[in-house]
Amino acid sequence: MTKSHILFLNVTGIVMFLLLWEVGGRIAGENLLAAPSIVVFEYIRLLFAGDMLRELVGSLRQMFVGFGLACAIGMPMGALMGRIRLVDALVHPWVSMVVVTSAAALAPIFILMFGTGFEFRVAIVFVSSFGYVTLTAYHGARGIDPKIIDVARSYSTGPVETYRKVILPALFPYLITGARLGLVHAIRAMVMAEMFVLVGYGGLIFQTGQDLSTAPLISYLVTLMFVSVGANMGLGWIGRQLAPWYDSKMSAG
Repeated sequence: MTKSHILFLNVTGIVMFLLLWEVGGRIAGENLLAAPSIVVFEYIRLLFAGDMLRELVGSLRQMFVGFGLACAIGMPMGALMGRIRLVDALVHPWVSMVVVTSAAALAPIFILMFGTGFEFRVAIVFVSSFGYVTLTAYHGARGIDPKIIDVARSYSTGPVETYRKVILPALFPYLITGARLGLVHAIRAMVMAEMFVLVGYGGLIFQTGQDLSTAPLISYLVTLMFVSVGANMGLGWIGRQLAPWYDSKMSAG
């Protein structure tokens, strides 16, 4: 199947979904499910009002702090776990527990520890994305072919050069993939955390959910969807630019 066929099917699927949504919205009514034709006008109104973009930018700014910390700590941690058995044995159980623990369940504890401000939101985002970033890097490090390392050592390559020229290029596609997974969970965690304390973009979504019309709520959710998809695609593009083998490596994996 060619790319043009795939694009045609993608567009067809979107159009069919919007038509079904329009019909369902007209039947259910604006209070239950606003139709796309109504959401479009409400979306334009919210854009010009300015509150939506202002709150979104502020929330994303704080989200990237927690996500950046998760990448800065999780990526090297995962690489060490994948290459050193002692580190793997010591750290892996804790990382696995972080992944399976709901951030929403931890929110009340974090509120007691950090309050309801900046530190609380950063902590929630960090916990939500850290495990995915770490475990993806871990599996990437575990999957490096030992023969490649042996070849480098046979040429008397030192540990630093081996890491820079062999391990890092082999691990890079997994780091990008881990960042993409972590970013999606970071955005979700940001909204969830802010809904707990009724601030930022998440607070805006929660408060709008009390309105009689669902059009503003859907508008906020659509914007969040665009941001998530755009950020994910952006990281994929960065991966392809920095490592042309990114797509082929991930397809093979």
